[in-house]
Amino acid sequence: MIYKNRNCTLYQVNLILKSIIFLGLGILVCTNCKEKARPNQNPQELAILSQLSEYDLFDKDENGNLIPKQFGTSYTLNTSLFSDYTHKDRVIFLPKNSQIQYESDKVFTMPIGTIISKTFSMPADLTKPTEDLQKLETRLLINQPKGWFAVSYTWNQEGTDAEIAYAGKNIPIQFKDTDGKKVNFTYSVPSRNQCTSCHQSYEGRSQSIVPIGPKAKHLNKEISTIDGNIKNQLSIWKEKGILAGLPYFAVPKLVDAFDNHHSVEDRARAYLDINCSHCHQGAGAAGMNSKLILTAEESNLSELGLCKTPGSAGKGGGGLRYDIVPGNADASILYYRMATQDSGAMMPQIGRALVHKEGLELIRNWINSMPAKECP
Repeated sequence: MIYKNRNCTLYQVNLILKSIIFLGLGILVCTNCKEKARPNQNPQELAILSQLSEYDLFDKDENGNLIPKQFGTSYTLNTSLFSDYTHKDRVIFLPKNSQIQYESDKVFTMPIGTIISKTFSMPADLTKPTEDLQKLETRLLINQPKGWFAVSYTWNQEGTDAEIAYAGKNIPIQFKDTDGKKVNFTYSVPSRNQCTSCHQSYEGRSQSIVPIGPKAKHLNKEISTIDGNIKNQLSIWKEKGILAGLPYFAVPKLVDAFDNHHSVEDRARAYLDINCSHCHQGAGAAGMNSKLILTAEESNLSELGLCKTPGSAGKGGGGLRYDIVPGNADASILYYRMATQDSGAMMPQIGRALVHKEGLELIRNWINSMPAKECP
């Protein structure tokens, strides 16, 4: 235990209790927890096509917006992973008559033949984040018989189609930020190898690619339906018959990291989970190398980074000694690596060129709100 005084002990107890509640380790009244999802009855390897349109996943409206075809289900997350202020449209396409298997503490199990798409578009003005969008890329995760396959497609200037981009692509971008200032930067479409590095999971000696967002804790949220009602997103999936095994109680849920109705601690932990924990977790490369675990469930303060010396930061640590110095964001490597744009030090290393000002402020406030402590 790092903290010795009473207040800090209560802080740690609070983390542990939240982890227990989050994981739903109680007595559940649930009649369908053992319900098994229907698999794809004809699981075959899908061809990797050169144009996005060849998959026949979308229709378009009169404004060129992508409309998922009948077998596609759009979804949103409690907090979106930051990607240079791009707007994202997420869709899961399931094989006919198949279902997703609910999992409480990991990525949902998808049938072979599932395609998860995420289209990245840049708004011309961040004060209108869903208007005047320039489509940049669509990333596909395709669940093949041997595992998930990641591939990106970049859109042409007309926005009529996207072509495969195994090697990635750099796209010059200009937009107005929330202060009305023009921002110019280069948006990087990741190569296939870069996609794999973020989605890589290690179990023993085996490696596999896994999705990041489709977990109960990220998907458990209220959304507006077409008829104007507010309903739980996972309950809608169950009613549509595409999700099996959803329990009635104790479904994990993270808060919206930018909803000020929640505590700064809950919001910061949610932000770090979606943005960092795909690598900074026990089965991720960063978690194994640095021993810094940034999942929302982590209750060990040392593994969360408090007064922990970095395992692999090297020169990327900015000359600082500890991942997190409680009460002092400016002395914390975690904050420094989020704030810098130095390619050798910035985190994440892939997926952003800009600093997420709002996310950085949140993490700063969280660290500074901790009971101050001098690390040894």
